[in-house]
Amino acid sequence: MDRNEQQWADLCRQVKDQVPHEIGEESWYLVIAAALGVSPVPSAPAAFYTYLTKNDPSFSSEKSKEYLSQRLRDVILKLLAIVGGPQVLSVLIPLAAAEGDVKSRAASSALSEKWRADKMKVPAIYERGQATINTIYGAPLLENIFESFGSHREDVKFNEMYTLYGLYLSDFEVLTPLETEAVVYSSISCLGLGGPGNWHLRGMGRLLGARGTDDQSEKMRRVITLLMNLKQAVVTVVEFVGDEFKARAHLDKWADPATVANKLGGWGDDE
Repeated sequence: MDRNEQQWADLCRQVKDQVPHEIGEESWYLVIAAALGVSPVPSAPAAFYTYLTKNDPSFSSEKSKEYLSQRLRDVILKLLAIVGGPQVLSVLIPLAAAEGDVKSRAASSALSEKWRADKMKVPAIYERGQATINTIYGAPLLENIFESFGSHREDVKFNEMYTLYGLYLSDFEVLTPLETEAVVYSSISCLGLGGPGNWHLRGMGRLLGARGTDDQSEKMRRVITLLMNLKQAVVTVVEFVGDEFKARAHLDKWADPATVANKLGGWGDDE
């Protein structure tokens, strides 16, 4: 993917304007990174990192570059739960090269305490995963989803709770819950899987306060505006990458808040 500095600048400006500040003042570049991370161009996140560190004053110092690298790494680790190892490694290696001094950085790298096997407690990780997934789906609906797994229910449920959510999507040490769900919504939508993307638009709305089926209250109109802006930000990144990504992402299948109300039974009334 060959993009010049002006094109990157235009992308950043558009997405900054579109991503709601309520998700986080720095969430705009996480949305870009998440979408690029599942694109057909695995080197795109590395090119994005290079653009930011060369052109954005916020990331000009070594400390700020390290901070950016840590947050992008957290996005990439969360993508393990969404797109899997081959795509993640294809993204990670060019990013490491873009950061420079690959061998010396590798030699000085240290495992974060949270990933040490002797420090991990399965019940605690499972419980935090359960707490997070309940905020996304709501407990009543979640049980209905698990029932649809048939004989696979218990094994899949454990891996959903412990691995996908417990280990990765409930780890808020670097990204906040809202930032994490924005990453999940962005990356899943870009896979072109209409159903999961729709549920995570609903989940994003729930984290922003959406409940019930009446979308006409002042609060709900505000949440719906935020969701439409986030959706447009992700579409902007897909269009930036090009036709292959647009075809893979199936933009015509992406939900909007009306879909949540009409096809997914609303936003949940569990609270």
